[in-house]
Amino acid sequence: MTKRGIMVLGIGNLLCRDDGIGVRIAGQMRGLGKYSAIRVVDGGTTPDLFALLDDDVHKLIIVDALRGGGRPGDIYRLDLREENIADGPAASLHGMGVLDSLKLMSQLGQQPPKVTVIGIEPADTSHGLQLSPIIEAMVPAIIRAVENEFNRPD
Repeated sequence: MTKRGIMVLGIGNLLCRDDGIGVRIAGQMRGLGKYSAIRVVDGGTTPDLFALLDDDVHKLIIVDALRGGGRPGDIYRLDLREENIADGPAASLHGMGVLDSLKLMSQLGQQPPKVTVIGIEPADTSHGLQLSPIIEAMVPAIIRAVENEFNRPD
């Protein structure tokens, strides 16, 4: 697989501090200018996966805030295998979340073969434009976690 088959999708709400970490990571990666072979996308709060994904995407890396019960700044890696996503019906076509979209795509045979979530335990999701100091300090480590996915075998 070439790197051209990789999409990094940053998700989050920039108005709620650490909840915007995925979008901020996507912006940072685009700003570095060294990921030209990879599609880096700011998905905002409700990305339309059906519009964003095509047959060229073989590996989707989603970056988002994720409450996993750990300490603020903990980085989680979730491998969303097709069999884990496909169980049960998708919720609705209205207001679908990312997992609902992936579930429906899986049921329609349109899901990318490899989907990984890089989740970051937030410290502060209150209203505000800045990341918390803890999460801001984790940005380089989060980008490294995303980069590690580029060459991870399927």
